[in-house]
Amino acid sequence: MTISIFKFHCVHLLILSLSLVVTSTALAGYVPPPDQKPPTDYTTSSGPRGGCEGDGIPLTALAPKTHVGATLSTHPTLAWFVPDAIIKPMEFRLYEYDAQGKPQPVGQPIQLESSPGIMRLSLARAQLELTVGKTYLWQVVILCDPDSPSSDLIVSSDMQVVQMPLAFAQQLAQVKPGSQKVELYASRGFWYDALGEALQLAPPWQLGEVGASLVRALVNLEAAQTSPESLPSESESIENMRTIIQATGNR
Repeated sequence: MTISIFKFHCVHLLILSLSLVVTSTALAGYVPPPDQKPPTDYTTSSGPRGGCEGDGIPLTALAPKTHVGATLSTHPTLAWFVPDAIIKPMEFRLYEYDAQGKPQPVGQPIQLESSPGIMRLSLARAQLELTVGKTYLWQVVILCDPDSPSSDLIVSSDMQVVQMPLAFAQQLAQVKPGSQKVELYASRGFWYDALGEALQLAPPWQLGEVGASLVRALVNLEAAQTSPESLPSESESIENMRTIIQATGNR
């Protein structure tokens, strides 16, 4: 009887150890696209500091800042962080860059209400379809005061829709949904696909463990690319992202 219990605990510990190895592997880092491009000047955030968001962590897009994030999907999921103090009308706006590099509106702004924590929007549910080969600007706007547009808080990010490589499609078909799929997307630089998959594993308004690991990998990557001569706002942005990870990682 004692031997049987001992064997049971040994097997249990072995399974637990293996699961930890698999989890740590599945939560490995994010690798930027090999042909990464810098974001446009349109991605600069705006709005008065200390406005309706208070003096804490600002409205933040969960997207790369040093390069254009890529997606294989024509209906990706986008996500952003809303500060705790804000419950205000919000708009999601989408633009497509034309041949001259100017953003042109796609559809009408989507009316939302802000909610503290990680907000996400599926373009499939919003009935917005992107085009492979195109680059887009997505934007979230918190309407602090309807009578004062200059008080709006705006955060923007670029996104490129790329063609699915045949070899990658074959790899993807062999991977189960979940952390392994997140890792596969992340290892090939498909940020929005990795994030969308990770958020499916997370509770509402949270990044969850897998999402936190993914965003942490992005933050560490971008921190390594930040030079001592960088603007103070860049270092502040990195620290803000780390705080968001800690607050919403659900560990």
